Amino acid sequence: MSSTANQTNSEAEVDQYSKDVPWYHKELEDLSPACRELLENYSHIPPEAVNSHVFEIRERAWAWRPYPCIGRFRFLELSISTQPCYPRVLSFLKQPQSQHTLLDLGCCFAQDIRKLVHDGVPSENLYACDQEQSFLDLSYDLFKDKETMKGHFFTADALEGNSRALDRLDGKIDAVYAASFLHLFGWDDQVKICKRIIKTLRPRKGSLVFGRQTGNLKGQEVRNTSAVGKGSPMVWRHDVESFAKLWEVAGRETGTKWKTWGELDDAEGMTTGHWGEDGLRRLKFEVERVES
Repeated sequence: MSSTANQTNSEAEVDQYSKDVPWYHKELEDLSPACRELLENYSHIPPEAVNSHVFEIRERAWAWRPYPCIGRFRFLELSISTQPCYPRVLSFLKQPQSQHTLLDLGCCFAQDIRKLVHDGVPSENLYACDQEQSFLDLSYDLFKDKETMKGHFFTADALEGNSRALDRLDGKIDAVYAASFLHLFGWDDQVKICKRIIKTLRPRKGSLVFGRQTGNLKGQEVRNTSAVGKGSPMVWRHDVESFAKLWEVAGRETGTKWKTWGELDDAEGMTTGHWGEDGLRRLKFEVERVES
């Protein structure tokens, strides 16, 4: 590689860390009541110290990975509790001596795991996976639960054919939560990931996948315009119909059958700022196995 190419790549990498970008918010303006309550009553952070604590953790995370979800404080969103099926999931995870399990796939700071624990789920029955070990490490500092959290946090690549970390969970998970994850990939890789999820779930009726992600009014492949990270050059934006088709294909290739539900809505920020994609919406979804 030429020195010019090296210089260009180096400059591009440095630019990723610039704070003069739309997805870096210089102030924490709207911490949700649910997250504030979690930090005060689960993490036992004094109310007057919450904002400064969060900001300090965000700055450390930005130095590692300047992703839009970090710059915009999206790692504080407790999105699992906004899912329509959350009361049902919470109920079966809390059943005494049930040993029901949940995997948060692409968990970022595992904030949703903390929400589940705060709502009464035994942490030892919860698993969280991300590619970024730095996020998992920082999550203990954010939530101040290094000594009490018994959940199983690990790094893995869902596209890797022989991931030991995921392989050990095969057939042992009752529900998989996948938020802001599948939309990072193209169609073929999404099929592979769905098949990997199916392998992880218990092979029985009622096994559940749920989450949310970026969608579109028209299911289609689009160019990945993310300003940071390597990622896939093309990604698939789903509407409700194409998402159902995705699981139909994954089910056919694994000999399983799934019922899907989904809805598109106008999430805050989806049609403004650095996104700027026609028809962009948020897709909430649930996928449930209908046959053992």
